[in-house]
Amino acid sequence: MADKKKILIVDDEKDLVSLVSLHMKMAGYDVLSAADGEKALEIIQEVKPNLIILDLMLPEIDGWEVCRRLREESDMQKIPVIMLTARTQADDKLRGFVVGADDYVTKPFSPRELVARVKRVLARAETEPVRHRVYIKEKIEINLEDFRVKVEGREIKLTEKEEALLKVFLGHRGELLTHEQILDMVWGEETIVEYGNIDVHVRHLREKLEEDPENPQIIKTIKGEGYKLEP
Repeated sequence: MADKKKILIVDDEKDLVSLVSLHMKMAGYDVLSAADGEKALEIIQEVKPNLIILDLMLPEIDGWEVCRRLREESDMQKIPVIMLTARTQADDKLRGFVVGADDYVTKPFSPRELVARVKRVLARAETEPVRHRVYIKEKIEINLEDFRVKVEGREIKLTEKEEALLKVFLGHRGELLTHEQILDMVWGEETIVEYGNIDVHVRHLREKLEEDPENPQIIKTIKGEGYKLEP
């Protein structure tokens, strides 16, 4: 009989942990739990769970930082993370995906839906390990392991901000990203940045990716709102 998959629940609400644990066990999973980010990182390092259900507002180290650290560690970066949080703002959800979350569930939630999400994310993780590359309009190849970008077979160099922008666009392909969302995800808490700074970096990125940067077919401008990477 195959070993049960291990689910780590990271949340400081005891009742919630008990509820989620019950449903995960009923679904056939082994369950571990941690009440703060520091303890969660210790367990992850030691046990290597198959999936993590992660609250954002945690003592010691918050969920954003836990997820960010996971994605920086080669032996833990592929562990799927579902963020489970009371934070419902669109920007919070976008930030969650940018730091590496695989799914985002807001409180209050249906335990049955959460189990379904866990199954879906685990199934996706099992079928995607070999997908180390993504393609945009067949001409652009991006190696996700080290984020090397090739245009028609020729490798191009991206600046730090251009790479961050492209990662954000890829994570939300086909979605409108407003200037505010891009500022939050790419520049974060840096000193004040004007919208024009985004436009400059987008223009430079287009010059490296687009066949005709003046008539972009990949990164589209949504007038008065923001940008969108074509699906």
